[in-house]
Amino acid sequence: EGKLGVASVVMNRVRSGRYPGSISGVVYQSGQFPPAHSDRMQSIIANGPSGSCMEAAQAAIGGADNVGGATQFRPASSGADGTVIGNHVFW
Repeated sequence: EGKLGVASVVMNRVRSGRYPGSISGVVYQSGQFPPAHSDRMQSIIANGPSGSCMEAAQAAIGGADNVGGATQFRPASSGADGTVIGNHVFW
């Protein structure tokens, strides 16, 4: 659910017109998705993503959205209102 939530946020941003119009543009946008700018991302690229990550990405690209159109997320402990999935809130 959480992976689909993050993938949904990416696709919702692509579709919104307020963010870059491509998946890579959204993921690599300055100040967004900090793991995309870390060594962890390079490791995933080198070794390939997990099956569950691929399933979530493909579902979101196909139109699945379990966060109701949300374009933002943060730790649930932040107190932000929205859809809570695991330790994150999406709005």
